[in-house]
Amino acid sequence: MKVINAQFFIKEDKREEFLEDTKALIKETRKEEGCIEYHLYESVEEKNTFIMVEIWADQAAIEIHNQSPLLHQLFDKVGDFSAKAPVLKVSELEG
Repeated sequence: MKVINAQFFIKEDKREEFLEDTKALIKETRKEEGCIEYHLYESVEEKNTFIMVEIWADQAAIEIHNQSPLLHQLFDKVGDFSAKAPVLKVSELEG
């Protein structure tokens, strides 16, 4: 299994738009084959700092997900939403 943690640092005035876009993405992504978990969390210490936690069956599922129009829509807007560049971490999960 593959785990992706994508950390986002969102501008206060873009918070609601970011959340609206991610809600649609989350809902549709959870239907994708190979998606085991897909959640968005906000830091309790740093307002507007979010982390998307994704667990995928394998790399092939991630590659299919990376073609999602909703994901591309978020990628297209992330520069406008962000106070600083997102941080992406990918790791392998045994189990």
